[in-house]
Amino acid sequence: MKKLFIAIIILAAAAFFYYMPNISLNVKNDGASKTSQSGDFRPDPSSAVFSGVEEATVLENRAYGDLNNDGKTDVVVFLAESGGGSGVFIYAAAYVSGPINYKGSNAVFLGDRIAPQNVFIKNGIVTVSYLDRGPDEPFAAEPTFAVSKELVYRNGTLEEK
Repeated sequence: MKKLFIAIIILAAAAFFYYMPNISLNVKNDGASKTSQSGDFRPDPSSAVFSGVEEATVLENRAYGDLNNDGKTDVVVFLAESGGGSGVFIYAAAYVSGPINYKGSNAVFLGDRIAPQNVFIKNGIVTVSYLDRGPDEPFAAEPTFAVSKELVYRNGTLEEK
């Protein structure tokens, strides 16, 4: 009887940890980890916690690749943070594989009210591109100035190259 009870507890705990989602109040988005058409695992950062932002939304633009040379697929995303004012602050952040599970990186600030375009990972280097305004243009102006930045994941931190 005692062995049966222990077996039920172990099965219940395993089921709980298997079905329990990664809970985070910092990011709003629905989704799950995905497998691409080629069968490669694609981590889903929608429940990740990224440092440097209070409450952010994961935008659709994503890039998959290996950022920390461990042979596992990582993902880089754009985040949008809306404070109480008129600004919409855009960041780039990574969701990187670790020895046991994935972890959100710090968020790298890109700009206020910019228009994110693309994000790519090639040879461990992240390239983000977006539209911004010129230095003398007001925030009310439509972003039309093309900007590109390179980022790297080094010592657990996403940073400009």
